[in-house]
Amino acid sequence: MTETHSPDATEQANPPRRNFLVKFAAVLVGGVITAVPLVFGGGFFLNPLLKKKSSDEDSDGFTFIGSTNSLLPGGPPRSYKVTGAKQDAWTTYAETAIGAVYLKMDEDRSVTAFNASCPHLGCTVNYKTDANAFICPCHDSSFNLDGERSNEIPPRGLDTLNVEVRNDNEIWVKFENFRAGTAEKIPV
Repeated sequence: MTETHSPDATEQANPPRRNFLVKFAAVLVGGVITAVPLVFGGGFFLNPLLKKKSSDEDSDGFTFIGSTNSLLPGGPPRSYKVTGAKQDAWTTYAETAIGAVYLKMDEDRSVTAFNASCPHLGCTVNYKTDANAFICPCHDSSFNLDGERSNEIPPRGLDTLNVEVRNDNEIWVKFENFRAGTAEKIPV
């Protein structure tokens, strides 16, 4: 009589080793499948914290606005759009409108810059030639040419900005926005 060697007998002889290899492979494959999205998702989520400062943040903060040749000494103020990189936590928008300024040249050729946002609620003020004043179309706030308020609606005058004239005729402005609705000039 011959002995028969059944496959079940062999499997029963090595069950712990085969089960270990199958479980190890399942954990390895499952770990890789889980880790890849976690690493990339975590990197995306933490990107704002890990990102280096952009070159704009490393600069002096001034933006080129225009030329002094476009302003008349003692003339009316002119409005200019300010463009630059706008950045939220995850996205940077290159060369987009970030605000507006009014530039005014005095008789002594000094240049004054005002943020065009009304300090009352943030609407954009307009220069009215016939009134020789800045008027806010939202709530009739008004400001004289020096930026001082001429009625009691706005809590403060127009916000002045730092200006530099470089290379004899280039006007550079350090553009900032300020909190609306407060008497203090608080950068935001």
